[in-house]
Amino acid sequence: MENTVPWSDLPEELWCMIGKKLDTPTDVCRFRSVCSSWRSLIPPLPHGNNPPLFPLQLPLRPGQKPAFVTRSTIYRLQPPEESGPAFGWLVKLEGSGEPGRPLRLLNPLSKEPIKYKPDFFPSVLNTLDFRVTEIVKEYAVEVDDGAIFRRVAKVALFPDSAWADAGECAVVGILEEGKLGHWRYGDEEWSVIEGQDCHFDDVMVYKGQFYAVDRLGTVSWINPSFQVQRFSPHMCGGGDRKHMVEAGGDLYVVDRYLGRGAVTRYQNNREVGLETVKFIVYRLDQERGTWDEVRRLGDVALFLGDHSCFSVSVQEFGGCVGNCIYFTELSNFYGVKVHVFCMEDHSIKRAAFSPDYLRILWPPPAWISPSPCPLDPKNMRTVYSLIWNGFDL
Repeated sequence: MENTVPWSDLPEELWCMIGKKLDTPTDVCRFRSVCSSWRSLIPPLPHGNNPPLFPLQLPLRPGQKPAFVTRSTIYRLQPPEESGPAFGWLVKLEGSGEPGRPLRLLNPLSKEPIKYKPDFFPSVLNTLDFRVTEIVKEYAVEVDDGAIFRRVAKVALFPDSAWADAGECAVVGILEEGKLGHWRYGDEEWSVIEGQDCHFDDVMVYKGQFYAVDRLGTVSWINPSFQVQRFSPHMCGGGDRKHMVEAGGDLYVVDRYLGRGAVTRYQNNREVGLETVKFIVYRLDQERGTWDEVRRLGDVALFLGDHSCFSVSVQEFGGCVGNCIYFTELSNFYGVKVHVFCMEDHSIKRAAFSPDYLRILWPPPAWISPSPCPLDPKNMRTVYSLIWNGFDL
């Protein structure tokens, strides 16, 4: 029989090493809240001589409004286990809550603010009342009035650890005409990455490295010297836009097909007026160097947001439906709306009209609701419009 040692008897040096491996502020706070001895092992956040404080201001160009790199975090919130059956929902928060940087509650798939009832929003939100799990951090470039900076369509930042120093941080973004650019903290201007002859659609951090996918579905690795190196073969997909997402440690590319229609303008590198008609999902087999088409996602749901793509297991959300893709659609008349693509029958539905898919965004925390509301799916459309006070999914 193997000898076992109670965790409380482990040496402090080992716990200190474990604590320094925690990447998210939530996990660091949990670690430090266990007991006074653990609290003394690792310092509170932010830590270091020069931690990155968001929003990070970008260099100011003549005649241009100040621009910033902002950070939002998407969480899974669940009630305590003793409160009943497990369920959970996604929320996105931006800001630190410090003076001058108030917290903003956002749509999980866009930068649209959630409108809540002020009388019901607490002055203090105690995360001990919930089980909180960080899903993903996302970054965007905005001007000082909160609008998205048109020159940069999408960005990824690394390192984004809780222990990162600002001087270590680098940003890779998709610039105008689908070109890749990079910016390091302290640089006076964005630098275009040389050697590009294609249009890039998406950029992300995967296993601690920057990756980008072009319109043909070829994934490239951006090395530490900011050189583009081919990582995968062409996907040979015929879609109009590619999205990268990590699921279960594997790299997926989602090929989006757009219908043909009048394009009147562009917003965030997206064609306004073209609606999505289908998706095809591919998984990169990194050992064989091939793309495998994925026809079923099982209990996994993919989320294609305006500024981040991520995946979740719906088993962690209690009663939610998997095997689907949540995405945003941008129209001339209705703005940004959340839709759901079902992998089973290839149907597309508005999330607001689909209670089975809406549950992952439902029920909202009590501080959004003006009054207690039943969870009857038949009433969810009416209740949801009331809860979000005019913000229509």
